[in-house]
Amino acid sequence: MHLNIFAQCSPSPQFKGLWRDPDDRTGTGYRSIEHWISIGRQLEDACIDALFFADVHGLYDVYQNSWRSAVRYAVQVPTIDPALVVPAVAANTTNLGFAITYSTSYHQPYECARLFTSLDHLTGGRIGWNIVTSYLRSAESNGLGAHLDHDLRYERADEYVQVVRALWEQSWSDGAVVRDVDNDVFTDPDAVREIDHHGKWFTVRGPHQCEPSPQRTPVLYQAGASPRGIEFAARHAEVVFLSLPDPLTAAPKVGRLRAAAASQGRDPADIKALQGTMVMLGETKEEAKAKADLFVRLCSAEGQLAKWCGWTGIDLAAYPDDTPVSDIGGQASRSVMSFFEELGPGREWTVADIKFVLGRPRRPRKDRPVTLFGTPEDVADRMEEWLEVANVDGFNLMPCPPSTGLTDICRLLVPELQRRKIFRRAYDKSESTLRERYFGAGRSGYTGLPLSSIGS
Repeated sequence: MHLNIFAQCSPSPQFKGLWRDPDDRTGTGYRSIEHWISIGRQLEDACIDALFFADVHGLYDVYQNSWRSAVRYAVQVPTIDPALVVPAVAANTTNLGFAITYSTSYHQPYECARLFTSLDHLTGGRIGWNIVTSYLRSAESNGLGAHLDHDLRYERADEYVQVVRALWEQSWSDGAVVRDVDNDVFTDPDAVREIDHHGKWFTVRGPHQCEPSPQRTPVLYQAGASPRGIEFAARHAEVVFLSLPDPLTAAPKVGRLRAAAASQGRDPADIKALQGTMVMLGETKEEAKAKADLFVRLCSAEGQLAKWCGWTGIDLAAYPDDTPVSDIGGQASRSVMSFFEELGPGREWTVADIKFVLGRPRRPRKDRPVTLFGTPEDVADRMEEWLEVANVDGFNLMPCPPSTGLTDICRLLVPELQRRKIFRRAYDKSESTLRERYFGAGRSGYTGLPLSSIGS
């Protein structure tokens, strides 16, 4: 089983208002390198696969057509760049992997290739790229680039991945760097080549600026739920994050993802499916209940609204309460909309329904399949159900509350999983890169389709 820990370099990751928890450290820790080093060491001691950083580009300014609620309630703002955190944490760990979110809509592929090769060198091959097409319209108003419709963003992303992979995989030969002191040759120029890419979205000559890193291509993560997103994942992704409501519903969706990979000519085993879910643990049932009470008390209803409106591009404040959400979906985030559809199959969700659900935080309960809540034994039981019924490969865990929740995962949950022999007690020393952690020793190279089969 694979375990990633979800994080953001912001005061209130995922659960709005929890920075007010008196035991929380994220409110100021998010901008402290000592905070992140401490987390990295804690996760390494627990043998976690990777620390996964979500990120956004711009502010949530859809709700009430303003960014004021996002700023007030710390809806992924303020924030710092996680790419700057990774090398420091990597220098204080040996085995822990890292993944950072990087947009194909608001960065150029040449810049992306250089960043991830740099991080792969500096981490010794422990880096992954969470590929996002980005959904916040405010990025355009800040000069980052044009906001494209959903499927166009994926079309651009397809070509983007081809470009960066060509830079990583084709621009430099393995033996290009010779370091020949006597003949004053550091790199053999005949072993370095231009990629000469001319496409609809990008023109990139090359060569790549960096010599090959341990993995060459970082582990490619993706989290798309729409048909176009699944198509993209089947073609490119090695690790796919899912947000599904229960194991029975998840099983056919995981099966379709693997079938889509096979239809692209890939081995379905070369995609690892991870269920993304909140984790709230108590050493006892009473302690778990107390944390659930704290969650309900501190949760920021308006912050949740601001986040949801930013996710979907729908300003709920602009519509009468009886408006069907299906009438105003437009280019809404497909994964968010599909979640509500699966929460109430066949139900016509209205603006009032969404406001009610978001404004009244759902108390975590162990009988809700989407939530990992309760004692370590309760949570481990639920995780085993996901593994057996849904056929997922592991989890992207969202600690709640952020600080104490992460400690509880390492201190309470991991030992229970180890006792059940479904999670490692030590890192395999033969797996030196993040990709080997997922796919086994000796598999440091990208596991997806060769570039020649998808164009370059």
